[in-house]
Amino acid sequence: MKKATKLLLSILPISSIGFLSVVSCSTNKKPDNQNKPNNNNPNPNNSSSDNQTNPNDSTAPNENNTPSQPENQPNNGENGTNTDPKKPEQPKGDDPNAHNDQPPADQPTEHRVDFSDLEKLSKEISFENFTFYKNKDAKTAWNELLVNQERSFKEVIFNKNLDILSKYKINFESDFSNVIFAQEKGTIDNVKIKFTKEKESKIKVFIFTGFKKITNESKDKINNKDNYIKAKTTLDKRITAVYPSLLANMLLYVEDSKKYEEIQLSRNSINFDELKNKNTDLFENDFIGFNIGTKEFLFEYNEKDREKYKDKIVAAKYDDINGELGVEVEITNRKESNITEPLIKKTFSFKGFRKADFANQNNNVLSLSLLPNDLKEISNKEPLKSTIDSILMSKQTDRKIPLFDNGGLKNLLFRKIIVNIEDNKNHIYRGTQTLKLAFNDKSNTNKTIVAFNDGTSLYPLHTRINKDSIKDIFITVSNEDKQNKLKIEFTVNMPIYASTMSDLTSHSLSKEKILKYNITAISKIN
Repeated sequence: MKKATKLLLSILPISSIGFLSVVSCSTNKKPDNQNKPNNNNPNPNNSSSDNQTNPNDSTAPNENNTPSQPENQPNNGENGTNTDPKKPEQPKGDDPNAHNDQPPADQPTEHRVDFSDLEKLSKEISFENFTFYKNKDAKTAWNELLVNQERSFKEVIFNKNLDILSKYKINFESDFSNVIFAQEKGTIDNVKIKFTKEKESKIKVFIFTGFKKITNESKDKINNKDNYIKAKTTLDKRITAVYPSLLANMLLYVEDSKKYEEIQLSRNSINFDELKNKNTDLFENDFIGFNIGTKEFLFEYNEKDREKYKDKIVAAKYDDINGELGVEVEITNRKESNITEPLIKKTFSFKGFRKADFANQNNNVLSLSLLPNDLKEISNKEPLKSTIDSILMSKQTDRKIPLFDNGGLKNLLFRKIIVNIEDNKNHIYRGTQTLKLAFNDKSNTNKTIVAFNDGTSLYPLHTRINKDSIKDIFITVSNEDKQNKLKIEFTVNMPIYASTMSDLTSHSLSKEKILKYNITAISKIN
């Protein structure tokens, strides 16, 4: 057979050899695989393996020399299905063997935070059982809810879902512009509340119900409360001479003292109790004092309506940086008047109050100092003692040396700084006693200016000073007439605040500016 083949090849033209090779290759295939259908291809005639040529075979036909296809070979030419062996076929239809690594287009994005517990919250929240709110119309109640959001969520809205409060940071996403008031029904619709955890948020929409219903009849009536009160154009100097932060807090306190007793520091402190009425240890004799009548130095009243209406300051804001005050007044009907006009709230702004003097610290009522005897006591304690000894041994006297990272020294200085009240400008504040900054130092019997549990003061203004307020400490050791002396210089950074409009129980601030107090003390040392 081999000899016959060689003889045949020797006499045939070259153009016929390719055809013979194709026939020979096809006859060498195993019979079992020759007509086996492709399970992954629904069309058994569309087989690329039967059609594939070996590019390394020197006898493979080229473009210009292609033999005719045998009858039992499928034609995969121009009019056939083009099967590219380099590209695997994609699964078709519902083929169970098909694999797709990409998620479906409509698959939801996975969140790290599971918000499913929010679904148990009722969309409708009723205020029917809260007397404070059920007696107010929807607009007035909404304003109350916005003034102190944290309290609103904790004590009213989610008071039965405290687990939600501990899990999420919650705030209103709505304001007056995007909720829907139905005064006749006593409802507020489209209330959006935002729940945030781990930088992910979800907003849910609620409807608030149970507020006082306002009928069309009462809405059509003229509400004379609009003309009941207005701001004075000129204010008495006895009231503008105090800082707005002090006045704002005291105006709210005298309206509802119980509300503020729980946030004040109760021991050895210049707090609300010390400041109410007229304390001549803290103010000059001609000061007007803090009581329910203080607000009348701000407003003019329509006297003929005094028996019809009553007014109450329910929110305030202050700006000690610029000497400005803002108050929100709620005007309601007196019970004995039998008037059905809805309550209203009016906001007033005032300027011209005392403001912080950032150029001259001596004009700021508050005077900070360190006594020589206290400096001497501090110099005998660590960490200052070893520093002084090192300076003397190395003969580095008469050099101003900075001290860094002295947390222990700051604590000693803070406890010894004394506070005096000196009103050289307006002569309203009065200093008859020495005060202190520290409020937990039992060894010092002076009263502290800290008034609130959060460590902030009320008198002479609202600020916060602690040991970390002490900056830029320098010491100079000198020797004069064989006597060693220590000079210490440092700065106390005192923040001056401006607040937002609220009931001021949470001290929400809009801005602050640092007032620098420079303190110098000199003492003889051993």
